[in-house]
Amino acid sequence: MMIAFGSGQPANTPSGAIRVGPFPQTAAVRYTKADGLDGEITAIVTAEDRVFVRTSAGVFTLDETRWRALNSSETPPAFAPTLPQSDAAPGMVLSAARTRRGDWWAVTSQGPYRLSNGTWTPLELPRRYAIHQPMPNIDLEIRHISADASGHVWLATTFGAYVTDGADWWQGIDRTDGMPYQVLNCLGHAPNGDLWGGTDQGVWRMRNGQFRYYWGKRWLPGNRVVGLAVDGRSRAWVATDGGVAMIEDRTMTLPEKAAHYEDITQARHSRSGWVAGCRLKEPGRPEAGFVHDASDNDGLWTAIYVAAEAFRFAATKDEEAARFGRTSMNALLDLVRLSGYPGFPARAIIRKGETVDGYDPGETVRVVGESDKIWYESPTHPGVLCKGDTSSDELDGHYFAWYVYHELAATADEKREIARICRAVTDNLLKNDFTLVGHTGRKTRWGVFAPQYLNEDPAWVEERGLNSIEMLCYLKVAHHICGDARFAEAYEMLIREHHYLLNTLLYRRNTPWWAINFSDDELAYCVYYPLLQLEKAPDRRAILLRSLATTWEGLRQEDRAWYNASYAALTGDAAAMDRAVACLQEWPWELVNWATRNSHRHDVSLRHAPMLGRAMMDRVLPWSEQRIMRWNGNPFAPDSGGDGTSEDDGGAWLVAYWMARYHGLIEH
Repeated sequence: MMIAFGSGQPANTPSGAIRVGPFPQTAAVRYTKADGLDGEITAIVTAEDRVFVRTSAGVFTLDETRWRALNSSETPPAFAPTLPQSDAAPGMVLSAARTRRGDWWAVTSQGPYRLSNGTWTPLELPRRYAIHQPMPNIDLEIRHISADASGHVWLATTFGAYVTDGADWWQGIDRTDGMPYQVLNCLGHAPNGDLWGGTDQGVWRMRNGQFRYYWGKRWLPGNRVVGLAVDGRSRAWVATDGGVAMIEDRTMTLPEKAAHYEDITQARHSRSGWVAGCRLKEPGRPEAGFVHDASDNDGLWTAIYVAAEAFRFAATKDEEAARFGRTSMNALLDLVRLSGYPGFPARAIIRKGETVDGYDPGETVRVVGESDKIWYESPTHPGVLCKGDTSSDELDGHYFAWYVYHELAATADEKREIARICRAVTDNLLKNDFTLVGHTGRKTRWGVFAPQYLNEDPAWVEERGLNSIEMLCYLKVAHHICGDARFAEAYEMLIREHHYLLNTLLYRRNTPWWAINFSDDELAYCVYYPLLQLEKAPDRRAILLRSLATTWEGLRQEDRAWYNASYAALTGDAAAMDRAVACLQEWPWELVNWATRNSHRHDVSLRHAPMLGRAMMDRVLPWSEQRIMRWNGNPFAPDSGGDGTSEDDGGAWLVAYWMARYHGLIEH
């Protein structure tokens, strides 16, 4: 049956809501040979609202969206200042600045020089120092010289940037100040006060004393920066070994950003309502076509999107949210309705002949010792192929979405249909001794919640905390939605006879940094939310809130918007919502998966653990500098692969934003 949105219930609003206005959304436009450039770029300059590059093939300028070579009637701009006695300079002048004394400092093809009283002499380090005045590194190489609007002369060096008075007073800015990469090739000064630094490993910006780093094809067509120019609108034009990038700030609101991610999700990530990633036919070019994923986690990603639309509808009464949510909720229910086995939600469903990534007819279930194929044809719906061996990941998503949608968006008919499906899935778990059974007739690899496993089997001890939270959530949601007494009785039995409530205190307790399962954190926050909304007994809430606090003590350093918003909604403590807003604002405008690299940075420290097999950063970088990830990603991983041929949906960002809006944590 098709279902439609109804009216939601008002939220209980924690104190400390943040009013958020327009903010600068950083984005990039990249240009390569495909856009008309030719040859190796050697210099870049802006003049009269135009940008020019000098390459081995000539001088090019940008006309709207394409580059063209200057014709014979056009005079190219100067790519370096014209100095007196420049014809006597020891080599070609590459960059220069005039000091307050009237001298010129220049970098030439023969090195750095000073022009004073008509005489060129090598530019040397200061010979006179004041007490406690830092000394420049004697091994530094000056690669670029520029001046700001106040007359300070800036030096781009191999040991950071030096701002000087054009004489003997040099002050360095380097890695100790947070500079991401201090081996500089050039500097650029923006009218708004931004300082840009170009390196062989990308470009950085210093604004309000803080640095942001731009590396990889999300930002740049190449990472070796050969020149920088900043125009009158403070946009940075970055010349690289792969082309030119224009990095700009676009004035944006969070509702506008939400609409952008909705557009991406609906255009390329909703397959008959199932929401997941997609493969791009050409790297970084969604407009060239895409192929949907049929993933392991279609249920979880769809559920997160359903919850986002339910929160959105409850907060705004927007009929678009009603339409999108309705479609994806029906798809979520179809994972159970079409699977062919009562109460069994398939991981993913495709139609015979449908073109998707992720379908492998030879793939087997993940249960050790079993060889059944993971894909099977539904016994009740011919032509429907289902992916089995469903995990707790999927169940967590289903119960989360059922609860949120049921409470905030469902009409009476919708509630009855959700209750029917919820009852069937919960009965599957109860009839099979708290395990999930599907097409093989045996429990799935990760659908295990039974006391004999969690409490008695050493192989499952690490899952005891989370899986206890999950099973309690399933039963609490099922009793709330369906009203069946047996679900409440099972809930009580697990607490009284098998101490599942006490088990919840184990999740993330004393977990060392190298053993954190970031995917489990995402699952925990799917089930904490319904469970704590529904459990009203103060003594039980005290234990559950202590469990939540244990996870929060580890998670708060990650600055993740969804976790911060969830914690605020469940506890009333909105102290970390400023970091949630920062996460939402810094989230990359594009959701294409490009490679990221941070392990080489000079402002990052790495931690090593022999059992981990790879290094981790000791802090979480701004989200604009991280790979594209959902909430299950590892934000401490310094590097990631990605060639621009895949794109994520917007569900992760949307559920965090609309949850915060619904609970009154963010206001506009």
